[in-house]
Amino acid sequence: MNRVVIVTGGTSGIGFETARKFVQEGDKVVVAGIDKPETIEKAMEALGEIGDARFVECNIAKPEDCESAVRFAVETYGRVDVMANVAGVVGKREPFTELDIADTLNTVQINLMGTIHMGHYVSREMVNNKSGVIINVGSICGVIANTESIGYHASKGGVRTVTQAMARELSPYGVRVVSVAPGWVKTGMIDKTIEEVGSKLHMKGRIIEPAEIAGAIYLLSLPEASAINGSTVMADDGYSSFKGVDGYQA
Repeated sequence: MNRVVIVTGGTSGIGFETARKFVQEGDKVVVAGIDKPETIEKAMEALGEIGDARFVECNIAKPEDCESAVRFAVETYGRVDVMANVAGVVGKREPFTELDIADTLNTVQINLMGTIHMGHYVSREMVNNKSGVIINVGSICGVIANTESIGYHASKGGVRTVTQAMARELSPYGVRVVSVAPGWVKTGMIDKTIEEVGSKLHMKGRIIEPAEIAGAIYLLSLPEASAINGSTVMADDGYSSFKGVDGYQA
């Protein structure tokens, strides 16, 4: 489609699949994030074989990095049409009574404040252009509680309401803001034991593949989704529809 897209966390997991989806569809993608050098090299090589993708180092917990990433995209391509806020962490899975406060603060800083940082700087460009779409990646944990960390729940709940507030403010300027709430996704955050438990909580009898969430993000970025604004779309394969009961019937 020849749009300019920023994807945070685009070197692995959902972020990489999201970047790949946009590149495959003919968009120019700026991958903003931090990762191991070999992981970055491998991801960007794979994306470069498909289309136009550039990498910019960006720790979304740092507002100055987010501002620089947006500036890089504008200086490289002239504008930003789509912002996909994908980067995030789970935090330590531990009892609330044994909470690591520093880890909780870090989780909130990355997941929630990172979303706010990127949204703040990219919205300035979009408002000037009178167009744009911001897609925030939330979680089922922003809607219902499960076994993830308190910091993760707090941050993803925040992403859901921040999406609503951003949409309210930016809609008059032609900027649409939505959120995608995945169920359990097969990324590096999920170990084998958690995958086995989570498989029973999704209607397909398995956890979700990163490319499935990338597909949902891409669909929401399209003009055909223009009526969806300020909403959180549950991309959880039914997890939240049957409240954690084993929904898979062979």
